[in-house]
Amino acid sequence: MAELEFSADNATPAVPITAMCIVADKSKAPRGFVPIVKCQDDQAEADLWRDGFFTINRQVRYICTSTEIPDSNIKTPVQVITNLIIVRESDPIPHGYVAIDYTADSREKSLRKKYVCIRTEPRDRVVDAIGEIIILGKTKKVPRDYTSAGDIDSLLICYKVIPIPQTYGIQTSNSTSNLETQQSTGGLYPGLQNLSNSTPANLDVSGASSSAFTMKNVGIPRVKAIDGIDFKVNPMFVKSDSNSGSSQLPDLSQFIHLEQSRLDDKYNYSFATEHAVLS
Repeated sequence: MAELEFSADNATPAVPITAMCIVADKSKAPRGFVPIVKCQDDQAEADLWRDGFFTINRQVRYICTSTEIPDSNIKTPVQVITNLIIVRESDPIPHGYVAIDYTADSREKSLRKKYVCIRTEPRDRVVDAIGEIIILGKTKKVPRDYTSAGDIDSLLICYKVIPIPQTYGIQTSNSTSNLETQQSTGGLYPGLQNLSNSTPANLDVSGASSSAFTMKNVGIPRVKAIDGIDFKVNPMFVKSDSNSGSSQLPDLSQFIHLEQSRLDDKYNYSFATEHAVLS
């Protein structure tokens, strides 16, 4: 059987998806979100609830996605969706994922017997993210370059990972400004006590309600690898700088400086195989 491919009209967007929700009425999608109302392969209705057509008070559910960057006066990292998985209601939510268990518009249960779970990460920590989500109603074969997230009521949910444009969502961090200020005052590693960890942004896009997302594994604290480790300067360097006025830092001239574009070309990796295994 030939691999399923899509035409240029359905080309992957150039920017990553920043937020996702589920709605009970496609006309009431939050501002900045676009509902997926048709299956990619047969153009059937992409309803995830699948009530009978003649059912009284028929319910529907649609996935909505957004590629907008939150408009905020507070400079916080832009979050992008890096993984998507469908889990059964009885199974635990994977660590680091958020379960979308209520509709954003009506606060009703989002799905029957399953959860759509997403993983988000700060844009400045990743080089690729999910750029497109499609729903297949008839074809059960995952299209080329796509990864299966799982199925919901016989509908196959797939996503495509894209490289993030280099300048997308990049903001000048406060730590960079502080470093420049510290260097101008002289001395070796001044002001180390002022360093602090940044707080990740939430999933909201302008107009979206935070109540649409529920962290099912809130009992598990987020722990970083460097938590509890004191940052100290080698006493040899501090002593040589304060007493003799000279530094014995190693010679860094032997290291080759590479531009960001060359680093991206040399070390870019899509993790498509890993995503496929996890799904």
